[in-house]
Amino acid sequence: FDGGSFKFPVGGTGAGISNMVHTQGWVHCHTPATDASGPVKAVMDVVFEDFKSMRLPAPVRIALACCINMCGAVHCSDIGLVGIHRKPPMIDHEWTDQLCEIPLAVAACPTAAVRPTKVELDGKKVNSIAIKNERCMYCGNCYTMCPALPISDGEGDGIAIMVGGKVSNRISMPKFSKVVVGYIPNEPPRWPSLTKTVKHIVEVYAANANKYERLGDWAERIGWETFFKMTGLEFTHHLIDDFRDPAYYTWRQSTQFKF
Repeated sequence: FDGGSFKFPVGGTGAGISNMVHTQGWVHCHTPATDASGPVKAVMDVVFEDFKSMRLPAPVRIALACCINMCGAVHCSDIGLVGIHRKPPMIDHEWTDQLCEIPLAVAACPTAAVRPTKVELDGKKVNSIAIKNERCMYCGNCYTMCPALPISDGEGDGIAIMVGGKVSNRISMPKFSKVVVGYIPNEPPRWPSLTKTVKHIVEVYAANANKYERLGDWAERIGWETFFKMTGLEFTHHLIDDFRDPAYYTWRQSTQFKF
């Protein structure tokens, strides 16, 4: 068949959109904030023409991780879709001491939001867990250690969109993605708000970037303020990247040698 067939479409190389890398999602993972295969199928259906063609200025990598633990390595993609929890774990005091090794759950928390406590249940004191909500970053590590701390929530869970990452050394050094949309609710089965936003970002990039310019390089050339104006995405102070680890911006990140 000319150009392949829908059973095995030809594409995904060069200045187009490649197959999306994604994680497990609702099917298998125990801490997902969104599905994986569902939104990936919906997004790829919307950008399918760019999978088959090479009309874009440069390659565009789209990836999805269903939680911020990101086993799908979304942090260095041109467009990264990340499932996010927005509520702390729910504590099932009745089962906490029977299912969990409480010290492990306490030690698993990277922000010291989990502590042991005792609660009164049916007239007797039982060992349990307390969570300091203002310290919780909704990672789900405690749920991994303790099944009595479920974190998935239908109202609080959703997807954040990150933009501008890459691994390539061309033009500029490899870079992490930056959050441009803080939250989009889960809308199965076709995730219309998510697919519309991703498609819009791709179209604005395709119309305005220079040839061979990756999405992040384009955003940095025009400035992130202009990026938000051109895409029409809402900017809030929550999107400001305040990560200031000296190791990140002092270590050499490139194979380029310019003297």
